[in-house]
Amino acid sequence: MYDRKPIGTSLALRWVLFLLLLTVAMGWAVRSVLARATMMKTADTPAQALSASEPGTRIRVVVSIDQVVGGNLKATALERVSAALYRRPRAGGVVSAVLTPETSVVMGKTQDIVPGAIVQLAGTLDSNHTLRTSKVVILTGYVHVADDSK
Repeated sequence: MYDRKPIGTSLALRWVLFLLLLTVAMGWAVRSVLARATMMKTADTPAQALSASEPGTRIRVVVSIDQVVGGNLKATALERVSAALYRRPRAGGVVSAVLTPETSVVMGKTQDIVPGAIVQLAGTLDSNHTLRTSKVVILTGYVHVADDSK
């Protein structure tokens, strides 16, 4: 009497399309997260490399902030022991940095840039050997500084 399509075929096609779209969306999300995680690897720049670098050199360095005055930072470069463990260098390692209006802050807020914070600074050395930062990654709580006093 009535010309009806089988209900099962239409419903199965909808489920297949839904699962296909879901798979594509999940693949895109995983790729995006992995790409960002790769970009966020912490720097492994030794303190000696900082003092030997020429003006105009792009630098990424993990530091412990010692002093913050406005947009000016004084910090100590840290040496990597493992992925989540750093230590203070035996000598040197003092870093002067300037936050610019273009500086982006990742994994935190500007208010997290305080004495004692562990951050990764990325930027360019100027003629005064001051790092003009373009990016600050807040690492406090993600990495630790080894206590070498023992």
